[in-house]
Amino acid sequence: MLTITHTPPEGTIIDGTSKGDGTAPILKTAGWKWGRSITAWYIPHSRDRAPHLARIEHTAAALRAAGYDVDTDIDTTLRDGTDAHHDRNERLTDRADALAAKAERKATDADAAHARHDHACAALPEGGEPIKVGHHSERRHRRALDRAHTTARTAIEADAAARSAAESARIAARSTDHRYTPAVIHRRIERQSAELRSIERHLTK
Repeated sequence: MLTITHTPPEGTIIDGTSKGDGTAPILKTAGWKWGRSITAWYIPHSRDRAPHLARIEHTAAALRAAGYDVDTDIDTTLRDGTDAHHDRNERLTDRADALAAKAERKATDADAAHARHDHACAALPEGGEPIKVGHHSERRHRRALDRAHTTARTAIEADAAARSAAESARIAARSTDHRYTPAVIHRRIERQSAELRSIERHLTK
């Protein structure tokens, strides 16, 4: 039995799926994503939001058409705004902290990669001496060049990863600060009011 649930703190998730059971293509097509941290499929941005009833019904119908038993348990009430914002801010702060830690690890990895490249370059003959073909040093020289090239590529990739992680951390930190500006709060209230009106229309059909 598959169960689609929606609650304000958890959002919309589906329980009862398992790897390789054939539900993944159906859920992906319906706009669901796999959450590694919660080990379940979920509808993005559904926490503390009005449930996407049309998407939930479409998903349930598609799964039933494929032969699955599906139940739904939908809570259309919304939490107190203070609790919702507190939880959301905690999640955003945790994410920003995790990304900052990742950026620091990537920067450390990049430093280590550059150090390995410097060490590899130090093993090369001074002055850019060419390979002496047939000489007993040829094999050692070629190995040193290969290592220098390999460590250079690794250092370049590590730099790119560090820059990407740093940018992600910067955006996450900025997003956390940005959430509580008056304009953002006003838009959020307007959006939630529109969602509630949509639910009321759907339920009175």
